[in-house]
Amino acid sequence: AANVTTAKITDANVTAAKVSSDVSQLGKNLIQNGAMTVAQRGVNATILSGFDSTTNSYIADRFLASGGGTPQNRADLKHVSSGGPTGFPNFIRYDITTAESAVAAGESSIIQQRIEGFNLQSIQAASGVVALTLQFYMRSPKTGTHCVYLSTQSTRNVVKEFTVSSADTWEKHTISFVADTSGGTVSNAATEFLRVGWPIIAGSTYQGTADSWTASNIFATSNQQNLADNTANNIDITGVQLEVGSVATDFEHEAISTTLAKCQRYYYRITAHSTSIAFGQGYCQDSTTVRSRMQFPVNMRAIPTGDDSAGTGFSVNVPAGRIAGTAMSASGSSTFMATMIVTVSSGLTTGQGATLEIDTATDWVEWRAEL
Repeated sequence: AANVTTAKITDANVTAAKVSSDVSQLGKNLIQNGAMTVAQRGVNATILSGFDSTTNSYIADRFLASGGGTPQNRADLKHVSSGGPTGFPNFIRYDITTAESAVAAGESSIIQQRIEGFNLQSIQAASGVVALTLQFYMRSPKTGTHCVYLSTQSTRNVVKEFTVSSADTWEKHTISFVADTSGGTVSNAATEFLRVGWPIIAGSTYQGTADSWTASNIFATSNQQNLADNTANNIDITGVQLEVGSVATDFEHEAISTTLAKCQRYYYRITAHSTSIAFGQGYCQDSTTVRSRMQFPVNMRAIPTGDDSAGTGFSVNVPAGRIAGTAMSASGSSTFMATMIVTVSSGLTTGQGATLEIDTATDWVEWRAEL
């Protein structure tokens, strides 16, 4: 029999839907940490209590809660490590703690992921972006119409509606977004180009027509449910995949080491977890200051901003013994190198070596280069 050659197969006869799940398709998911396996800010924990939509706050890595206006609703942002749908034990939760009785025009509360241009060259069309397909699991407190949207550099948006059939039940949703033929060029840079968002609430200022790209900044249609109208409400999401084309393929489960490295490009945290740990080597700059440098696990997206839990949560270990810190400063000296300075009241010898330590399970040091 003659061989089946590439030339004998027309383009229409081999599609993504026909590719076996046994065939590796690594790299197809444009979403990072879609299975919510990485949560450097807190695994199986409340990451932020009383989120009010006025500031951007992360839940699991790469998934951001944000908003606009002055929404009434408040929520606890949580990472949960069990109880998700089959194959996805981890999920993020937006737990309503103060209800939103009425949504004003300029109010919004949203869960989103922002994606940098360097990771999006595959979506470039002749002008604009190609068709994209999104799949995710959601457990919503309400049945009926919900919305999800794409936004390119916050200048062009498209909204899609989907229907929740059973409240407080994990359901899988698959949504195809049409190509944007007027969207221009995908940025080839380490800056945000694409945003995927799930509105918890969206006032009339942010409402528009579904299924069509527009220059208006819209997140939902007028059919969007108010998901924050009761303190019993929880909004849970996991299993998020965004891929090129109009067909959803099997979710790309990648090694957690790969997911963690992707997340650490944007955020890196060191936490003691249980007891004190050593996290850096340095030298005594003078009698009260220890300076240390450390290489990041991966190059960060930009020179990061450093932060820490409290200066008194750190100490230095020198030949004379362990000395409690009075202040801590963390910064990024480049995209690949961190600088840390711990100050003590006295007792250091200039030029001696020193080890930096985090004292308790609740203390941490972090670097942020988020979009």
